[in-house]
Amino acid sequence: MSNRSGFSIDMTEFDKRLLLANVRVNKIVKKALWEAGAALKKDADEIEPKTPHLHGNLKGDASAGPKAKGKSKVNKDHWPKMQEETLGYMVYAILVTYCAPYAERWHEAVGQNINWSESGVGPKYIEAKIARQDLRDKYYGLIAKRIKEELQSA
Repeated sequence: MSNRSGFSIDMTEFDKRLLLANVRVNKIVKKALWEAGAALKKDADEIEPKTPHLHGNLKGDASAGPKAKGKSKVNKDHWPKMQEETLGYMVYAILVTYCAPYAERWHEAVGQNINWSESGVGPKYIEAKIARQDLRDKYYGLIAKRIKEELQSA
């Protein structure tokens, strides 16, 4: 196919380096999500509604970290020479996990008349943090800071 502008640019090397950068950033994001997950869990324990703890030990029971949600979609037409498995990047989310069987019951206890054993605890102790813009910005900021630090140190 002839190029009407009189020149063409071979982007193969650039494309390879871009994909390598995506892989590197992907690894950094996974690390950053551990940090953001730890901050989310800490906020759930300290900011109202707080994690209940006198009925069992939910505060010590939780873990938070990255969870792969699947691969992003990339338009194959834009990357015709690349193999399918190199396209896209993984999409992650923070997953907070409690092992205690009653954790979900307490988290979903909205509107129930519960005699909480400590002031400031209550249902939606994780979800309420995500609903707050200031806390979402904090978690996104932690992730962005980690990515920036890791990329600048290379």
